[in-house]
Amino acid sequence: MMRPSITPAALAALVAIGALGALAALPAAAALDEHLAPLAPFVGHAYTAHMSPPGAEPAVVDVQLWEEILGGKAVRITHSINGGDYGGESLITWDETKQSLIYFYATTATFHTVGTVYVAGDSLLTDEQVVGEAGEIAEVKGVTRRTADGMVVRTQQLVRGQWLPHRSTTYVETPGAVPTFR
Repeated sequence: MMRPSITPAALAALVAIGALGALAALPAAAALDEHLAPLAPFVGHAYTAHMSPPGAEPAVVDVQLWEEILGGKAVRITHSINGGDYGGESLITWDETKQSLIYFYATTATFHTVGTVYVAGDSLLTDEQVVGEAGEIAEVKGVTRRTADGMVVRTQQLVRGQWLPHRSTTYVETPGAVPTFR
């Protein structure tokens, strides 16, 4: 008995149909917890920032991915600079005792931070304490504002007891961008 042969194009079509069927069978993403709702415009998106001046070598590129996790009870932000030269992951959740959004930021460096997220109009305000060795930086405050094509993040740092402007970074939404680590 002769077996019918399947062409590469037909095999590709079958795989695609199977993949679509598998996706359709997945449960829908959970809605964010009501306390995390202010983060919704950022969640499910990837962003890229070119942080060095134009033409500077080496270029400094930050890639961020915002995801809903734990059935909508937390948001994870993973980022990497220059493909893993530096990076970290933040987990944001609601703290019932403090009645506020809190986060923990783990890094590939010798420090981590713990902080609080406050909502002010269309902006997210962050205040984080540095734990471990981050030079003379003790605390970082930031303002994140969603824009039509991404977001702008402005930060300042507490260094030797004095607040100093740190940077203003423009991130552009970059579908498919993924933070990578070495």
